[in-house]
Amino acid sequence: MRGAFSIMTKMFYTNKGIDFKTNSLKAELTKNECLSCSNNHELRFSFTVTNRNGEEKTHYRTTNPLSWHHQVKYANKELVDNPAVSALNEWGFNIDGGSIGRVQKVLNAKLKKFHWNSKSLEDVKDSERYKRALGLVESQYGGILSDGKQLAPYQKEGAALMIANQRLFLCFDMGLGKTLTSLVGATANPDNDKILIISMSRNLNDWIREIKVLGLEEEYIQLKNPADLHSSKRIHIVSYEKWSQGRIVFAPIKHESCPTCTSALNFNKSMQYCHICKEKALQQSERYSMDRLPVKCPCCHNEWKNKTLFCECGFTVIKERKKPLSSYFHRGYDAAIVDEGHYLKNGDSQRSKSVVRRVKTKRRTILTGTPAENGSSDLFWQLVWLTGCGSHFEDPLFREPFQGHGKVGEEHFGVYYGGGHAKTLLETDSIQSRVSHQEELWNLLDTLMLRKTKQDKDVNSYIKVPKPKHIRRHLDMIKADKDLYDNILNQFKEWYKQELAKREAAEFRGEKYKINAIQVCSWLTKLRQAASCPWTFEEYKPSKTEQPTKIRYLIDKAKNYLRTGKKMLVFTSHKSTAEQLGVLLDEILPGKSAGYIHGSVDMKYRFELMNRFQDPNDNLSILIMTTKTGAESYTLTEARAVFLYDLEFNSKKIEQCYSRAVRWGQRFEVDIHWLISVGTIDANMHGLVLSKQSGVDLAIDRKELDFKEIAKEFEGDEGIEPDEIDYEAFAADMLSSGTKREEIFVS
Repeated sequence: MRGAFSIMTKMFYTNKGIDFKTNSLKAELTKNECLSCSNNHELRFSFTVTNRNGEEKTHYRTTNPLSWHHQVKYANKELVDNPAVSALNEWGFNIDGGSIGRVQKVLNAKLKKFHWNSKSLEDVKDSERYKRALGLVESQYGGILSDGKQLAPYQKEGAALMIANQRLFLCFDMGLGKTLTSLVGATANPDNDKILIISMSRNLNDWIREIKVLGLEEEYIQLKNPADLHSSKRIHIVSYEKWSQGRIVFAPIKHESCPTCTSALNFNKSMQYCHICKEKALQQSERYSMDRLPVKCPCCHNEWKNKTLFCECGFTVIKERKKPLSSYFHRGYDAAIVDEGHYLKNGDSQRSKSVVRRVKTKRRTILTGTPAENGSSDLFWQLVWLTGCGSHFEDPLFREPFQGHGKVGEEHFGVYYGGGHAKTLLETDSIQSRVSHQEELWNLLDTLMLRKTKQDKDVNSYIKVPKPKHIRRHLDMIKADKDLYDNILNQFKEWYKQELAKREAAEFRGEKYKINAIQVCSWLTKLRQAASCPWTFEEYKPSKTEQPTKIRYLIDKAKNYLRTGKKMLVFTSHKSTAEQLGVLLDEILPGKSAGYIHGSVDMKYRFELMNRFQDPNDNLSILIMTTKTGAESYTLTEARAVFLYDLEFNSKKIEQCYSRAVRWGQRFEVDIHWLISVGTIDANMHGLVLSKQSGVDLAIDRKELDFKEIAKEFEGDEGIEPDEIDYEAFAADMLSSGTKREEIFVS
């Protein structure tokens, strides 16, 4: 014992952890010295991460052993045996047993919650809580629904886990019925008096349709203004756009002359009153808009700055700004369902902030078929919202909950789970998974994520969707296309050399010069367009005898499908390409028409085209869509082939595209054609996509990308017979046959 005296001490707790009270300054100083000497203020630990050079490096950190997080996850569960208590006893402190008992009750409650939150969903399914939840689902929705269908067994499982676990990452593959499953789980729980559903505006009709299938059409309201949040209806559904985005109300246009009789002499501009028409122009005028701003300011008559809403003199075209509906969120909701949860991956976006920082409910569910589109780092903000940053979701670099870490926590999560060094676009010549510490990540996801894919036995035996056939077609460019591509590539190289010269000159002057990353991306976009749609460039000199590289392949294959009565989808990243393909493919066979959809196409017309496409008797046989517009929400199971005309950086976005056809209701094998121009940036894009897919598959579905199987999907432009080719060697050659980084960038 360090001291001969005995000091009465009480244990107490705060929201951060456990501490001890003494009754004098001397005792307080002695207590702090005791805890510091016995390592009960700081505990050292280490971890290893891979840096950008692929080298492993060990980092050392300290953590507070008296925090709640350390107590529930790492420490002795009985406080009387806690090392801090033992150390204080040795130093002559007599800790009040009653105060230990009071803190022990709080710790026990936190331990109970931590143990439940740390249970895997498989363990939850063995609990009585799950059995009761499944009983609720069966009793309310176990029979035939109003559309004549029944819930699949995996849907009942998902709904019951929503009730039992309270927090669920519902990651069914595209087209497996996530919407209906989550509605069943939310409404079958009698504790959910009010349910909030946030979805994309284009998906609202799907939600409303499923609500009606469950016979709940009288129990929902679509939120449009703040007052709607206080509706007594049980289900409140709102679009991301309404929930996260504020709205500008524009002011009426200020006229320089009477809008009726055009008189300027008899028109009072300040009163907006015409003495001839005897009418106030404001009562009949239109409002300003982003497309209709004044040419000159109505007050100071200076030239109006394009796309600005205020003049230097103080005049504005804005009447008022309306807050997003998320600003009015209140604690009256018992459960929240967030659709298309992958949109939360960017913590700085308004969508993410409006959910993660505002929506606080006891029961939370995220729906997405693609939980991580580019890698495991995409999971961070989704997990932040689902877990509420509880103790089982900790910062691996600091061993404490992520709460309050924000951007720093996101960076730590990415460093630890993101796979270390990531190749850039022009470096990609092989497949490299980008994920690390996946076993720890899997343990976390086991507690929250219910993942179902179309090929899972319990799913496929029910929905019977055939596995698609992938054809990775590598096309040799015709001379006209190759000449254009080389010309753009040389322009890029010359531009970059000039930028290097500017940087060198700046360094000589002792100044800094940074090459603009946005301009680099712009050049890469030009290379992508040159490889796929060369006709969009003025300098393109088309061949008189040959069609552009990808067009000739697309038309040839399209005719084969159309002759046998099969419909097909085409996806492209570029709006202009979609329009051009719509013209080129229309009537390539008499009586077979084509249509296109991109972001500027009216929503009503989009659905008209899709309904025609889904009608087997309609002559609309080819539908061209941009990846951004067509990748989500739509069911197009009449398609028998999907052509990926050019590639996106996002591997899961590509999967979403062909999942419009490969989904519940598809009875035939669908051909997926990947069109890749050899010797261009297409090959780099392809390697990058496969690397991302490999990392995501390993992080989410726990399976390595089978390169041997992928290799068999490659096809050369010469139509080599399968028996004459070493697939892996050919695939490796194709992955490396793009635009090399050294062709452009020199150090």
